[in-house]
Amino acid sequence: MGVLLERKSQVIFVTASSVKEDGKAREIIIESRPQYAVVQLNGSKEKYSLAWEAVYKLAKEQYAENLRIEARSTEQRESLRRKKTA
Repeated sequence: MGVLLERKSQVIFVTASSVKEDGKAREIIIESRPQYAVVQLNGSKEKYSLAWEAVYKLAKEQYAENLRIEARSTEQRESLRRKKTA
């Protein structure tokens, strides 16, 4: 029996999200590699590599920003409710 020292398979995601480029909406394709991800638009030759650590950092920053936006929105709604009852 042999031993696999290196992962040979790839996982490719075609997202439901799309980006408009050159007047066309194109799906985002993400190829999962062991150390990084490759992001590409469907039908495009351009590929962008991104380390998984950078994906995590971006997600964490975006989550914090979403919490701030949600808190501001909640404060604005509460302020409007107080004005209506006053």
